[in-house]
Amino acid sequence: MKQIVLTLLLFVAFTTSYAQGPYHERQNAHYVEAAAKEFDLDKKQQKELSEIRMEMVTTYITSNKSYKGGDISEEEKKELTKAASQTFHKKLSDLTGKPFKEMQPWLAKMRDELKTVK
Repeated sequence: MKQIVLTLLLFVAFTTSYAQGPYHERQNAHYVEAAAKEFDLDKKQQKELSEIRMEMVTTYITSNKSYKGGDISEEEKKELTKAASQTFHKKLSDLTGKPFKEMQPWLAKMRDELKTVK
């Protein structure tokens, strides 16, 4: 199990730049812009947020592809995406200085908003 997770994480690290399609880049730009307004982020923080969010997105993409390809089980996919979300939320909290619980309403709003980004 640990080998699979490590292999996938290494794969994610090498494919980060290749997994970003125009759709994901637009979504990420929208997310970062909204976060900058909501949390008063400077340019350096915006760049960092963009990178950490794309890491999470890439993990989601990679785990879905691995699951659909039969390389990992549904449970392993859930573990990977859950770990990616937790890591992202921790880094976002550190970046903004806001506790996760305080950011939850904004995160829920952003999930809905990102569905409309074309």
